[in-house]
Amino acid sequence: MNILYCIPHLYNSGGMERVLTQKVNWLAANTNHHITILTTEATPAGRNETYFDLDERVKVVATNICFDADYRNPLLSKWYGHMRKMRKYKGALTRYIRTHDIDLCISLCGKEIAFLHTLPCRTIAELHFAMNQRRQLLEANHTSRFWSLLGSIRTWQLVRAVKPLERLVVLTEADKADWLKAGCTNVTVIPNPCSLDGLQIPQINREKVVLAVGRLHEQKGYDLLLKAWQPVEQHYPDWSLRIVGEGPKHAALEAQIKEQGLKHVMLAGQTENVAKEYAAASCLVLSSRYEGFAMVLSEAMWCGTPCVSFDCPHGPAELLADERGWLVPNGDIAALTHQLEYVLSHYKEAEKRAQKAQTFAHTMYSEKNIMIVWQKMIEQ
Repeated sequence: MNILYCIPHLYNSGGMERVLTQKVNWLAANTNHHITILTTEATPAGRNETYFDLDERVKVVATNICFDADYRNPLLSKWYGHMRKMRKYKGALTRYIRTHDIDLCISLCGKEIAFLHTLPCRTIAELHFAMNQRRQLLEANHTSRFWSLLGSIRTWQLVRAVKPLERLVVLTEADKADWLKAGCTNVTVIPNPCSLDGLQIPQINREKVVLAVGRLHEQKGYDLLLKAWQPVEQHYPDWSLRIVGEGPKHAALEAQIKEQGLKHVMLAGQTENVAKEYAAASCLVLSSRYEGFAMVLSEAMWCGTPCVSFDCPHGPAELLADERGWLVPNGDIAALTHQLEYVLSHYKEAEKRAQKAQTFAHTMYSEKNIMIVWQKMIEQ
């Protein structure tokens, strides 16, 4: 079978890029399918086309249509440029499918999602964020009702686009319930495999470190985490908070650390070996305002690292259920402080929960188990 994946780019170290690379590498190694990945955004100068190692049997086609180039243009110019590029993209994608006898197109819900159901092949949408993510993103950055309304419109557009597809794959049961309420009957839940499966996990050497991993973005709630950490730092001065990741909020977080007078917080930047971070930390904290799956939780669980998380939509509640970690009400800073202090002072209980979580993760999120489900669905 000839399978075409569509994703904006592969040069970033983000979750979508990592998971897609992991999936297509498995398919290339374990099936006879021919895999192609088609991208829309140009790779910046000095960057590799793919951040993660890609099986040589997987072909990458770059259209270089560059939707992102219009992002900062005035509204009217942005709209005109977007519509022109959408027509160009639809034509290019349709021609590629016909000339290369593509049987199945799997979209990671980039720009092609608007016309995916019209393409001349079978189609699947693979959603790495929750149904309401577009509204949540706008509301996280703007306070007026206009942006909330715009977010609701964007969600409605997405629902309309995926309804005609043969399959819509989402990551959690909670998100599936939202799609069913919206009238989508084509929804299947397939969580992401743990990206650490198959990698050599460094020797566990727990230090007095609470770890947070993820892009420095409004979504990840690091501003809330720093507020929650301040009392922890006062009561447990021999512990430190280590935030691994980069992003647009770096300067703002540095300023907040200075303003709060925090002495034991490190913005560590990106890492080439995230497993080493999990192996050295004594606790993983997730302070996100919302998630699609919360992949960092599955990774920490895989390494047996105790987890504390906001009960944000969606992912943490399903990952940490049945005493596999601790959940606190979403956005409740005082509750997060209390739970972190509890974990630091009850570490035997934390390790017990972490062992339970590790067994669960190795069963539910193994690459083989997840990809067998994908393989069966593709071959249907």
